[in-house]
Amino acid sequence: MIRYNLELAFPDKTDDERDAIARGVARHFARSTLDAIRIQRLTPDELMSTVTVHGWSNVESALERGRGIFFLTAHIGSWEVAALATGLLLPDPGLAVINRPLDNPHLEQVLARLRTLYGNHVFGKRNILREMIDHLRANGGIGILIDQRVLEQEGILVPFFGHPAWTHPILARISRKTRAAVVPTVAMREGPGRYGLHYDPAVYVDELPEEEREDVPLTAHYLAILEQAIRRQPDQWLWYHDRWKQLRLQSST
Repeated sequence: MIRYNLELAFPDKTDDERDAIARGVARHFARSTLDAIRIQRLTPDELMSTVTVHGWSNVESALERGRGIFFLTAHIGSWEVAALATGLLLPDPGLAVINRPLDNPHLEQVLARLRTLYGNHVFGKRNILREMIDHLRANGGIGILIDQRVLEQEGILVPFFGHPAWTHPILARISRKTRAAVVPTVAMREGPGRYGLHYDPAVYVDELPEEEREDVPLTAHYLAILEQAIRRQPDQWLWYHDRWKQLRLQSST
């Protein structure tokens, strides 16, 4: 799977270069698993001592609008650290994260404990739309990841690394409806137990040309932002995911 994805995303790289990325991905996620265990023993102050924050002024500017914030991120770097640290930095009502329950109930319980470690909220499947809108109206933050494949009946096709990818349009629809700011956010692993937490300038949907606010162009815009972050450090993204499943199946027939 990872070899197929890397060949699709980086056709100009050599096999050796793609193999080097694949080895880096394996190392990164092995370390991330150990980090997730270690983090649960840290106090809030101890966690924040491992994080260097960049661009927090972009969050402050977004908060001044009073419409809440979506923190757009991906399965890159340490997204769990990004959520925990952001929740500690935000004023009340803090951060909520959208959770897709896992099939493994034990692992789901472990992750739920990690995600709520310092008081973050977790939105499950029920009443999620109402919970999101209420949280944004209170000028809260919501962490959201849209880089993984969804079922065809749930998503729209938008380009990702130059290829069509089924993607959920929920962020486009809710950010358009609520006019909440969308702040691209990544926490990259910089060394053993060290992270760089980056907040990029916010996307304000109501300031975009009207034709760019529709589901497809707006979702494509959000994915393009994530793609840029992945291209900067490709060894820290979850290339194991079957992101372009429909293309893989077509190529095998």
